[in-house]
Amino acid sequence: MKGWLSRVVCGAALMLATATGARATAADAVVTASVDGRALYVVGVIGPRFERDVRKALRRHRGIRELVIESPGGLRAQAFKVARLVNARGVTVRVERHCASACVLLWALARSRELDAGARIGLHRSSLPTDFPLPPAMRADLMRRNDRETDAVLRAAGFPERIVALGADTPAWSMSWFSATELQREGVPFVMRDSAAIATPGAYASSEASEARGR
Repeated sequence: MKGWLSRVVCGAALMLATATGARATAADAVVTASVDGRALYVVGVIGPRFERDVRKALRRHRGIRELVIESPGGLRAQAFKVARLVNARGVTVRVERHCASACVLLWALARSRELDAGARIGLHRSSLPTDFPLPPAMRADLMRRNDRETDAVLRAAGFPERIVALGADTPAWSMSWFSATELQREGVPFVMRDSAAIATPGAYASSEASEARGR
């Protein structure tokens, strides 16, 4: 009985597991398509509606070629789901400015990824929502599992051990930031975009904005 209960609690925790940098009560990201229908802009927290909103936008706008994201992080599971979705569609993931925590997982998992010249990514250890009733030992074990998974994702994406270690050594309440130039110098594979040469659309075709809701 105890083993069964432990598996149920752990499964629930996995669904809620986050890479911190975004509080669980924050609003979901706003997902918006560009006027020409070739770019999908994501701004905000990766919340429980993220994969659904991105999937809906991709279905509505068949010509999407890149997902441009600015996010402090959020739910790990949603980041993994959207990474699978964009890879299946051949969509590039690009960061113009800031991408941290679970957002970096999405970027690193993308087969095609870009950073603007002025972009930064942020890494740190994972955490879990403080209001989720989980025994301390199970909480610690789950966070260690998340951290090992993060390290594996970064290594598979070509991050050097120095950067992986710095991220792993950064507490969940803090952040280690890395510029596009530094990542390029360290040999992380991605395409560098010249920010000055990119014209960001001033208007949008439609919005798949997620509602703000507590979770």
